[in-house]
Amino acid sequence: MLPDERRFDHKKMHALIGPEREARWNPIRFLSKLGIQPGQSVLDLGSGPGFWSLPLAEIIGPKGIVWALDVSQEMLDLLAQRNPPTQVHLLRAELPKIELPNSSLDWIWAAFVMHEVTPPEELASEMRRLLKENGTVAILDWRPDAVNEAGPPRHHRMSVDQITKYMHDSGFESVKQTWQDDDTYLLEAQ
Repeated sequence: MLPDERRFDHKKMHALIGPEREARWNPIRFLSKLGIQPGQSVLDLGSGPGFWSLPLAEIIGPKGIVWALDVSQEMLDLLAQRNPPTQVHLLRAELPKIELPNSSLDWIWAAFVMHEVTPPEELASEMRRLLKENGTVAILDWRPDAVNEAGPPRHHRMSVDQITKYMHDSGFESVKQTWQDDDTYLLEAQ
């Protein structure tokens, strides 16, 4: 179960798709560095109103699938209003449980969600269950030692070492930090 105090307030969801965020992240460019391929099956974990889901759909093309999963029906409703392409499938779930079949995903994209889920080790196990052999999880999250104050309260954030331990304990053999800036980091796990 996701404690409400850790959840992003859905009333602020329009900030998740604004031009400032687009300029900050340039999601197509950022995601293109991950190696996601056309035709693959991708889970956008904590999709919100689709900031990452729509660029993922562009990358995987019409033969792939993007599962846009969020705990908030309001977020998914806003994504639906944005007219996503047919390869985007909306899925509401109460994390850490995810109602998708075992070994069904090539990629899991988890942007700014790990710190919201309790217990995080159960989410890590669920991600391991969902991935195909040679599948990858990419986790973008907030640094506890961030320079700026944007993001969740510092006491909710998890370090690279914490998430790495959860991923290793769940059966991921390789967990690597592949990028960081002053406020965030990216881990990739296989």
